[in-house]
Amino acid sequence: MTNITERYNQEKESTIQYDISELLHTDLSDDLKERLMNLGNPTVGKFIALFPIQDKIKFSAIRDALNDMKDILPKNFFEDTKDEVTEICDDYKWLNSKNGKLILKIEEWIKEARHCVAFDFPSEYIYIGRSFIAPVSLIVGGYVKELNTKTMIESCLDNMNPPIDIEYRILICD
Repeated sequence: MTNITERYNQEKESTIQYDISELLHTDLSDDLKERLMNLGNPTVGKFIALFPIQDKIKFSAIRDALNDMKDILPKNFFEDTKDEVTEICDDYKWLNSKNGKLILKIEEWIKEARHCVAFDFPSEYIYIGRSFIAPVSLIVGGYVKELNTKTMIESCLDNMNPPIDIEYRILICD
């Protein structure tokens, strides 16, 4: 069984297992926000009020507010702020892109599916993730003891209405 465990872990590690939404930001970090607020400047206050980014904000408003602070902030502080704002805007654009929205739907489905598999098939070695090469993907793999169990898992997951087709990589082990 150790060999199956090792193979399962290797295969699982070859797929994306983390929730990408935890890596995305639409707000200034607490540290940066606190450093900016400590300046007590109304121009800086207006800039902070633009975050977290809401649906209808224009990036030009963020850029203009950032540029208004160029003479207020020390150069390094301004550059740090600019870098963080660039990352936030990039994340926001990705979140609202076609691929971003689809990947987030896949991620939500994966959370539910993992819960279902862990609850209904706790003794089976099943992983659910996405491909590193093609992130708009859905992979379910692992090892089960019987063909009937494999069929039940696949049926259960298919009935959960996945947002895209599932690539099954479930094998029966002896």
